Amino acid sequence: MNILTLDRIGFAYTAEPFLEDVSLHLAKGETVGILGCNGAGKTTLFDLICALRAPRSGNIVNASHRQVYLTQVLTPPPALRMVDAGALVTLLNAACAPSHADILSRLCTWSPALGRRYAEISRKKASTCSYGEIRSYFTLTLLLMDSDLIILDEPTAGVDPEFRHYIWLGISSACKDGASVLVSSHYTQEVVDCCDRFYMLARGQLDAFASGEQFLAAHQATTLDEAFINASMQS
Repeated sequence: MNILTLDRIGFAYTAEPFLEDVSLHLAKGETVGILGCNGAGKTTLFDLICALRAPRSGNIVNASHRQVYLTQVLTPPPALRMVDAGALVTLLNAACAPSHADILSRLCTWSPALGRRYAEISRKKASTCSYGEIRSYFTLTLLLMDSDLIILDEPTAGVDPEFRHYIWLGISSACKDGASVLVSSHYTQEVVDCCDRFYMLARGQLDAFASGEQFLAAHQATTLDEAFINASMQS
């Protein structure tokens, strides 16, 4: 059963179409990736799904009951400790907001090392955190909100390999608990390795792929990055 269905969505900022005949589906418990270069429309697509923008044509059926959305722009108040910024996130997104202790306990079941790193960042002021630390912290916090639809716009952008590993561990754990995850990324390999399947967004259209091998064959490439480039450049 699909929790999310897009049927021939069209959208334009000007007279020229930006997205055209875009179709997508996401089943319960599934992780689906969205690949696309800068400016391809990944954020616009997610804004449409979250009703922050309205499509010009087509239909969106969103059957979720508890949805969360990680946007690209994250600007916590500099003077706040991250634990306080995280508390605001949980209050705004969770039906029953988990305590900081509950969050740490669940993270430790995923990985004790992750629990320790999260706790370290919790004690820091936002002004002293790197972009990657802030992005990782909010991503992991949202993954623990018991949501049935989790939309993550480039959660691993600017994130070091350690936290990229933890974010994908969290995505996998959330899906095992019943969530469905739609995630965008520039990292082709991680999408192929960690998603059940994926789409490539280019030239305003969305193409579906079941595997990396299918992606390589479709774009006559020997590497995933080459396939990504070929898909982006095709007229």
